[in-house]
Amino acid sequence: LASGALVENGKVKGVIVATPQGRGVVLAGAVVDSTGNSDIAAAAGAECVTTSAEHVAMQGTGLSPRALGTGYANTDYSFADESDPVDQWRMIVAGRQKYRDTSYDLSSFIDSRERRRIVGDAHISPLDIINGRTWHDTISLHESNFDTHGYTVHPVFLIDFPDKQDMIAPVPYRALLPRDLDGILVTGLGISAHRDSMPILRMQPCIQNQGYAAGVAAAMIAADGIPTRSLDVKTLQKHLVEIGSLPPETLEAQDSGKPGDDLVAAAVASVVEDFRGLALLLEEKDRALPLLKAAYEKADLPEHQLIYANLLGMLGDATGLPTLIETIRSHEWDEGWNFRGMGQFGGSISPLDSHLIAAGQSGDPKAIPVILEKVAQLDATKEFSHHRAVAMALEAQRAPTAAKPLADLLGKEGMTGHAITDIAESGRQEERSEPLREIILARALYRCGDFEGVAEKILRAYEKDLRALFAQHAHAVLGEKP
Repeated sequence: LASGALVENGKVKGVIVATPQGRGVVLAGAVVDSTGNSDIAAAAGAECVTTSAEHVAMQGTGLSPRALGTGYANTDYSFADESDPVDQWRMIVAGRQKYRDTSYDLSSFIDSRERRRIVGDAHISPLDIINGRTWHDTISLHESNFDTHGYTVHPVFLIDFPDKQDMIAPVPYRALLPRDLDGILVTGLGISAHRDSMPILRMQPCIQNQGYAAGVAAAMIAADGIPTRSLDVKTLQKHLVEIGSLPPETLEAQDSGKPGDDLVAAAVASVVEDFRGLALLLEEKDRALPLLKAAYEKADLPEHQLIYANLLGMLGDATGLPTLIETIRSHEWDEGWNFRGMGQFGGSISPLDSHLIAAGQSGDPKAIPVILEKVAQLDATKEFSHHRAVAMALEAQRAPTAAKPLADLLGKEGMTGHAITDIAESGRQEERSEPLREIILARALYRCGDFEGVAEKILRAYEKDLRALFAQHAHAVLGEKP
C-alpha cells in the first residue's frame, strides 16, 4: 500500500509503501499517481482542491451491491470523501445495512465521481469545454455530457445548462502536472480541472486512454532522466496517434488564442438566442461588460432585456437590477430542483432562482428587500434550489438585515436536524436535499452576521457529521473571519 512520497528539492523520487515486511520506499524515475484521489501528489505537498468554504457541492456516489451473475452496477445514494477514513467506514457500514437482504456482497470500492484534485500547470474549466478550447499538448480526448449527479456551481450553469449534449474535451499534459512539483503525473479524477468539468472528463474508457498516455510519458521521462516538464510531448503524441488513441490533427493543434473583439460583439448579440455565445462572454467578461450594458439599454424586447439584466447581475453589475427586481416581484415561485442523483440531467436551478442569484450578486443593496420577500415564502415543502438561490443571493452581499429572516426560515418545521453524527443514523444518508438546504442556509446566515447563534449552532453540529463533505464545509465556514 502506498502511504507517502519521497520528495527531494521539489522532485518526487519515489513512493513510500507499507508491506507485510514493513515500510519501505520504491524509488522511481517518474511517478504516476492514479489513485484517483491525488493521494501521492498530496502527500508530496502538491496544492490540491477539495471541500472548502466556497461551496458544498459534490457529485453523488454509492457503494454498489454485488449480485451473482451481473457484470455492472451503478449507484448514487450518498456523498463520500475517500481521503477521510471515517467517511469510508460510514459508507461501508451503511452499504451493508442498505443491501443486507438483497445483495451477495458489496463492491470493494466506493463508486465516487468526484475526488481531491491537483492544482496543475493547466486547469480545465467548463468554459474551456463549451468554447472548444484546444491545447498544444493534448494527450487524451474525453467524451460525455454534463451528467452531473448533483448540482453545479460554475457561473455558466447558473445562467444556462447544455443538458444532454455530448461534448469532446481534450486534456493537456500540463493538467497532469502538479504546480511547482517535479517527477510526478496525476491521472483520472485527480487531474487539474474545475469540479463541474469532471462529468465530461471522468468516463472510464477515456481515463484508461489517459492512464496509458501518462504511463508512456513516465517511461520516457525515466528512460531519459529528465524533468517532467522537459518531456518531448510531440513524440508522445505521435505514438498515441499511431495506436489510434488520438486523431492525427492533434499534432497540429495549438493553444487557443483570445477571441477577437468582433467575436465578443457577436456573442453579445446572439446570447439572447438560446444563450448562444454565453460561455465566450463569461470567458471575456471584462471586454463583454460594456457591450452588455449597452445592449441592455438598447434591447427592444422585454425577454431580451431580462437576459442581459440577468447576465449583468451575475457579472457583478447592477445596471439591469430594476428589471430583475420587477421580474422577481411579479412572479410566484416556479418549479425548482431537488437532489435526486441518478439519471438527473439538466440544470439545477430554475429561471427565478437564477434571477435571484443575479440580483444578489449585482452587489446593489436595493436587491435585498425583494429577495427577503421570497425568503418569507419558503418552507420545508419548497424545492432545494429555491433555498439555495436566496442563500447565495444574500450571502453575496453579507447583508445584516437578512439575518433574522434567514433564522426565521431555519426555525420552520422540518428545516433543521439533518446532520448525521451517529452511525446508527446513517440510513438517513439518502436524504440529500434536506442537509444541503440546512447547511447552505446556515452558511448564508453566518455570513450575514448570524442571529442569536442559530447559524453557529447548526454549523457546529455539521462539524461532527460523519459525512466528510458536510464536516469539512462547516469547519471551513466557521473558520472564516467575521
